[in-house]
Amino acid sequence: MGSPLELKFLRLFEQHNFHPQKQVPIALKPGESPISTPDFAVLERQLTIYVDGAAFHKGANLRRDRFIRNRLSEAGWQIVELRSADLAEGKALVERLRNGLN
Repeated sequence: MGSPLELKFLRLFEQHNFHPQKQVPIALKPGESPISTPDFAVLERQLTIYVDGAAFHKGANLRRDRFIRNRLSEAGWQIVELRSADLAEGKALVERLRNGLN
């Protein structure tokens, strides 16, 4: 895990029997170079989960992440961005991720 916050989400997911893959490189098309490595992903549902700490995601990093995530979204990927406040949702958050966010 890349950060203590990612580890907290991993533990929450495991506590509620949700097991997305960790740190999977994602390409827009098969055979292309990956454009992103989300913190978690459910590949069969084209779901990416990014755990974003406020300190890192500003300025150039924020602009780069928005560009990449927009490209993934345009290619059919569902993008979920989680912050520390989302941990309070607990099981309800995990159920939404497991069952689809719509």
